[in-house]
Amino acid sequence: MIKKRAVLTVILLFGTAACGQQEIDSTVDYVALGDSLAAGQTPYSEIDAGYADLIAEELESQEQLEKYTKELAVPGYTTDDILKQLETENAKETVQTADLITISAGANDLLRLVRVDPASGELGFDRSQAEEKLDDVRINMETMLAELRKQAPVADIYVLGYYFPFPHLQDNQKAELEDQLDRLNEILEGVAEQQEAKFVPVDEEFGENAIDKLPNAADIHPNREGYEAMADAFWDRYKSR
Repeated sequence: MIKKRAVLTVILLFGTAACGQQEIDSTVDYVALGDSLAAGQTPYSEIDAGYADLIAEELESQEQLEKYTKELAVPGYTTDDILKQLETENAKETVQTADLITISAGANDLLRLVRVDPASGELGFDRSQAEEKLDDVRINMETMLAELRKQAPVADIYVLGYYFPFPHLQDNQKAELEDQLDRLNEILEGVAEQQEAKFVPVDEEFGENAIDKLPNAADIHPNREGYEAMADAFWDRYKSR
């Protein structure tokens, strides 16, 4: 939301070209919430600078950042967990002053159903359970965004999509899970539009074989390059709002 007008030439952190001139808030209270991607978990189980930190750093470099927190971003959180979190007084106090909110939520709901065969390395999951879980994600995200809109009525809300997290698999092992993740992204996009939030697709930034961004075959989290790609995708969406 525009409170004080200021012209910002957004220079991406990542050595890429300038995004162009944007009118944005002169000061932004930024809250990142969600799962391990919002927290900035690395491929080696550490918490470091993720896409939210990179967004905050860019705002700060342009003297546009009033306050930033990712204390509501918790590795392993599902949409159920985030809904419960938003009921706490701490979360309400944190969110109510926000001008900008980013959310990563939904992948853990689905990925908890995935099982890896230790002998073959193949992935498997129950399709009917996946369908039920995706319905749960839709309902939970609708509730979550409605609650955030009530708690932070002036905030711009951005819902981050997901990339395919298993690029090290053989191609013939990817198709079914890719379909489910595509459906997850479609649900997130549809709910965001319905609730007057903005969806940020990141799958094209990664593609199907993003081994350079997901270097650990035993882990689904991106490296710095992957988080930079997610932040780039955010800025692409942000500048076109």
